[in-house]
Amino acid sequence: MTNTAQSAQPVLTFGGFAVPAGCRRIFITAELEPTNGDPRIQPTGFPDIGPVLYPDPSGQNGNICLLKSEASMANRLEEVCLADKYTGTLKPALNGLPYIKLTENGMPDGVFKTSSTIDGHRFASEYIMGAKGRLEGNGANAEMLPYQDQDGQNKEMVELVKARLGMPSGDTCPAANVPEIFRLAMEYDPLSLIHGFQISVKNKLTFVGLRSPRALTACIVGWDCERVTVPGIRFDPIGTGEAGQAIFQKQRITAKRIEARFSIDVGQLASLRLDARWQDGQPGQYQHARFQLLLAIALWKVAAFLDLLRVELSLRTECKLRLKPLNGNPTYVAEGQNSASGAFPYETIAQASFTGNGGLIPSANLPANRHPLVLKFNA
Repeated sequence: MTNTAQSAQPVLTFGGFAVPAGCRRIFITAELEPTNGDPRIQPTGFPDIGPVLYPDPSGQNGNICLLKSEASMANRLEEVCLADKYTGTLKPALNGLPYIKLTENGMPDGVFKTSSTIDGHRFASEYIMGAKGRLEGNGANAEMLPYQDQDGQNKEMVELVKARLGMPSGDTCPAANVPEIFRLAMEYDPLSLIHGFQISVKNKLTFVGLRSPRALTACIVGWDCERVTVPGIRFDPIGTGEAGQAIFQKQRITAKRIEARFSIDVGQLASLRLDARWQDGQPGQYQHARFQLLLAIALWKVAAFLDLLRVELSLRTECKLRLKPLNGNPTYVAEGQNSASGAFPYETIAQASFTGNGGLIPSANLPANRHPLVLKFNA
């Protein structure tokens, strides 16, 4: 590791990994290889476009091919947090982290509908934020009882957002109140601050400033790629003549080098208002602890994904990859006021704990009884 300021206190030390003071971005790379010994790979493809190949602007690496897009990798990185990807339940390692769940009757044991951990735009999902998610005001929801309409019915989640941000009309928000959306996200669904969100509820809240870009982005690319056309055939074993027999082409590629690439925007996470401000305008006492928690989760997500690649990870039917044994050890570069680089200790990070005495989740002082917060699905 190299560091221009050895005496500066790290921003975070987690799983044996130190983020240097003044760090603005952490860039992590790992070299991969196919696990079946066949160099042909099924890349990601799009209707009417097929595989995405483009020349390396430097002219040094031939054609670059997108094997896994940023959007698809976001799904993969969200999935490493889940104990059950069909109900969105978080792994025990993240116990105590708030998220939102919708059930048919608004009770924890009710029929599951969706959750912020698996729905698009997380807590800002149309289902959760809009007409489908109702604040029932029982148990952990008791604080939300003031958010009822004139008929005494519990309001939608979007009404809580409008009240917190001082938005009576739903279309305008005082500029000074916009950062409150990040604090609200931290209290209800912190993972949304890592993978991004945009709140937009048709006819109810259309203010475009209530959004946050991804702080963690990733992709998998191949370098020095060549197209390979593989034949395929569909045969009708019944012989009805309706399905028939079709001969078709499958697009594959070969690559001299495959890389998984991750970027953590430390500067973005550090800029978010995550805690209430004191009367003098300074960040609250839990601001830094909450920033550290988000940064640690982002590091843990990358490490957990790389840990899956130690043996094999199936990205699609004919795209099964693993860390390259000889030189696939992940590396990192931390950029900013102070720089650092070296081996990325993904194995120890993946095993690090967020809970227990002094853990990052308890230290963040997040609202209790929101793991999960259960809303009623308004059919």
